[in-house]
Amino acid sequence: MKKIAYLCLVALLFITGCSGMSAKEESATQQIVEKDGNFFVWEHLDRHYVIGSEASNAKFKKSPHLPYAKTILGAGPQGETVVYEINKKDSSYVERLMETYEKTPFLVESKGDDYFVYKVHGRYYVVGNEATREKLVKNGHIPYAKTILGAGPGGATVVYEIDKKNPEMTAKLMKMFK
Repeated sequence: MKKIAYLCLVALLFITGCSGMSAKEESATQQIVEKDGNFFVWEHLDRHYVIGSEASNAKFKKSPHLPYAKTILGAGPQGETVVYEINKKDSSYVERLMETYEKTPFLVESKGDDYFVYKVHGRYYVVGNEATREKLVKNGHIPYAKTILGAGPGGATVVYEIDKKNPEMTAKLMKMFK
């Protein structure tokens, strides 16, 4: 009899514990990107969730879960798992989300107002001023750069900003990135 009572207690605790998000999980959920009302990225429990409609975004905000999803391990800018929403009625939906995610600049590291590292298209972009950072976030590239193949983590390409008015900046950025 004690065994049955114990099993019932464990089952009750399991059910009540799984019924909603804990405060820790809720605070760990945040929207990090929104574009044009048809591209949203959420960070939840060390994963990126990529959503392609306002309706799905509203549902995800209430309960961070995607009923149909494509999951790619380690595809995020810092090695996060990326979970893409799937629309069963539109076969190109997930491809659009994947392409948009890949060309979206994600901040990987920053130090003050003069050192920013973004990851875009699998490359690291290291910039040293706010104006260039804004151009990178808006357009996904920077106007003047020095590119070094294989110099980043895992052999990734690193693109350093060149500032013609401040020629020492590129060397400083290279030193800081290592």
